[in-house]
Amino acid sequence: MSYLVLARKYRPQNFGELIGQDHITNLLRKAIETGRITHAFLFCGPRGIGKTSCARILAKSLNCQNGPTLKPCGACPACLEIANSNSFDVIEIDGASNRGIDEIRTLRENVKFAPSYGRYKIYIVDEVHMLTTEAFNALLKTLEEPPEHVKFIFATTEANKVPATILSRCQRFDFKRISLELTMANLKSICVKENLKADDEALFAIAKASQGSMRDALSIMDQLSALTEKGIDAADVFSMLGMVEIEFLFELTDGLIARNCVKALETFSQIIERGKDIKQLGKDLTEHFRHLMIVKVGGESLNGLIDYPAAVKQRLQAQAEKITIAGILKAIELFIEAQETSKVMETLRMPLEVAFAKLTYGGSTGIIPQAPTARASGVTPKPFTVPVAAVKPQLQTVSGPTSKMTIKADMLEDIKTHWNALVHEISIQKKMALATYLQDGAPCEFKAGRLVIGFTKENTFAKDCLNTKENIKFIEDVFSEKLNAPIFVTYKIIERVDSGLKQEEPVVKSAIEMFGGRVVKEWPNQQK
Repeated sequence: MSYLVLARKYRPQNFGELIGQDHITNLLRKAIETGRITHAFLFCGPRGIGKTSCARILAKSLNCQNGPTLKPCGACPACLEIANSNSFDVIEIDGASNRGIDEIRTLRENVKFAPSYGRYKIYIVDEVHMLTTEAFNALLKTLEEPPEHVKFIFATTEANKVPATILSRCQRFDFKRISLELTMANLKSICVKENLKADDEALFAIAKASQGSMRDALSIMDQLSALTEKGIDAADVFSMLGMVEIEFLFELTDGLIARNCVKALETFSQIIERGKDIKQLGKDLTEHFRHLMIVKVGGESLNGLIDYPAAVKQRLQAQAEKITIAGILKAIELFIEAQETSKVMETLRMPLEVAFAKLTYGGSTGIIPQAPTARASGVTPKPFTVPVAAVKPQLQTVSGPTSKMTIKADMLEDIKTHWNALVHEISIQKKMALATYLQDGAPCEFKAGRLVIGFTKENTFAKDCLNTKENIKFIEDVFSEKLNAPIFVTYKIIERVDSGLKQEEPVVKSAIEMFGGRVVKEWPNQQK
């Protein structure tokens, strides 16, 4: 006998064998018990979770010689023919390849004929959303008033594409993804029956890769069982599927949380050298931070939202304690942005590396708001400081709407002196555009922590671009951090902007005299 793949060999044959869909099977059992069986069913949900299998089980329950019954015998001609997909009374139609109006017209002509020997003529239409609009329209009348001996069972992975006129004529059942625990338990049971050796870590990896699809899980295990006779281990699963081991995810995240870009990039390089799929890594890393977000927000109360064993959940809880919720959300945002960028660049490696750098060197936008004491190289970064010795004694308290803050007064000249450095800090932490717009203006007033940046009428566009809630908050955060005082920014139109450029410097003065020009703008220098 030819080899029968596991997904077909262990296909559910009754409601009791249908895994993870108790909310569906309980309703169908009650409908059969009470005899209130609708003429049209719509089974919705992701692939490989039992929609078509449930349709066949329902067909056997209705047409079994002992039926309608909750436990079809599996031995009568009707049950055997349905199981072998060669029943004259249970017709399975692939909606993708029989999607036209001609096929539906043929169906409409055939429904008038009574079943051969069963109680019902049952039409199972898989991927029904693939039917054309004309085909759906042709089906409407028959679906609304079918003969008493006809039942329709539609299955689809995209219920949103099924017309509302069809949906309103069907009893809808939404199937859900099979949990990781149930998938692992079923795989263990099948391993015992098939005399396959597989450790728990390998089964966990298979269940994780299947994403709630039992058919996919069995297909993966089928492939792995053919690779070796000694048994299936986690390394085989990770190698075949290009998955990223969870240890690597924890190690990479530890590097990011510690703002150790070197460690993060080294771990990333190790993952790539092992032949892992970078695209899959991007998804796994995003999901890992999603898990951190869940445990950070809800702790153990939301553990049910994370499909992992208890030991892994405990590690997530410990890691989440080292990071702020703002840092987690920023990481998720950057990873999603990297995946979008990869569609343009046709590579995910560099966008992810840039995301790592932003998280570890991003100042207030980094993964941890507090600045680290040292980088991975062991060199303590030189802090950005403003000389305030002359104004240190002068302190002033400003009352805000919700709190009081103590700031240094009269710092306008210091701000002008370090304006280029402040603008440069904006350019390396956010978008170059913000720094460009700020260069069109200049600090003109500073009192009680309120910094007014002036723009001429010619630069109204730059002022308007900066004058958004998001941009103002970002600039205020950066300036406050670098000036070591709370800064609140506003903008206004002024007649003349004092750029503060030192045109008396010999090189600048010589260039102006040689070319008969004037200084329009000086791009910020990091050294200032």
